[in-house]
Order: sequence, then C-alpha cells, then structure tokens
Amino acid sequence: MSRRIAIGIVVLAGILMVSYVVVRPIRGYRNTSTSMEPTLENGQYIFAVRSSDAHIGDVIVFDYPVQPSTQFLKRVVAVGGDTVEIHAKKLYRNGHEVSEPYILHDDPTTYPSSDALPEPYRSRDNFGPYTVPANSYFVLGDNRDRSSDSRYWGPVPRKNLYGRVLGVR
Repeated sequence: MSRRIAIGIVVLAGILMVSYVVVRPIRGYRNTSTSMEPTLENGQYIFAVRSSDAHIGDVIVFDYPVQPSTQFLKRVVAVGGDTVEIHAKKLYRNGHEVSEPYILHDDPTTYPSSDALPEPYRSRDNFGPYTVPANSYFVLGDNRDRSSDSRYWGPVPRKNLYGRVLGVR
C-alpha cells in the first residue's frame, strides 16, 4: 500500500472518530414502508443523527411504543402541551390550521367523524381534539391515508426517540 493511501485511511479514520465523539453518532436506516411518501420512498436509505429532543416538522426515528423492538420514521406535528385535531383531512394545532405542503392524500374519500366506523377509518380523516402529554411527540406519516401513527396508537414518549432524520424537510 502506498504512503498516500495509508495517510488517507488514517485521516478518514480520525475524521470518523471525531465525528462520533464530538458531533453525535449517525446511524443509517432503510425506510421499509410507504407511510412517509412522497418525502421518503419505500426502500430509500436515510441517516439519522442521535438526539435527545425533536421539534415540530422534524422527521424522527423512534422505538414504536406498541412494540419497542421495532423502529419507525414519522414527522413530528405536535409536542407536549399542544392540542391536535384533524377535520376533513386538515391538521390543526392549538386551533390553527397547519400548512403541510409535504403530505399526500391518495384516497379522495373523506370518512365522517363516527364512532360506528372501524379503525383506521374512524380516526384517519377526523381526529381529536387530543392534548399531547408532556415529554411526548404526536407523529404522523406524510402519506396520511396509508400511515399507522399517533392517531391510532398514541404519542411517542421522548424516551423512545433515537434521533432526527438528516436532510429531510
């Protein structure tokens, strides 16, 4: 091996060590669902940076509250103390409609608010009001008509958060 290649390997190893210790660990994931389309395609490889907190609009990686050995990717739409409602497929946070240019509704049907409907139809297009508990996140998939998310299984506790997906808005 040439001296130039050896120096390059040492420099690269040093950069990786510094980024691991100083920056934050970055982990790769393969998206295995269509729930975040069109933002993240099924099968797309993404990276997440370790984080102890997330903000509205962030796409996060977290341990699924119902089965913590499984990790999910969803968008944070509300945080602890916020009140969430969905009316005719439109999201409201604290009484104000939220502009969401990234979402997809691929089913033109809007199901009415009715306790007689089975899930997922009962909560899909009309939901709430629901106040997010402290230290929790309310998450939704960008492909709203095809996402298993906080409408069905509740908020994500902060302790379940791995981190934020890099390069997604």
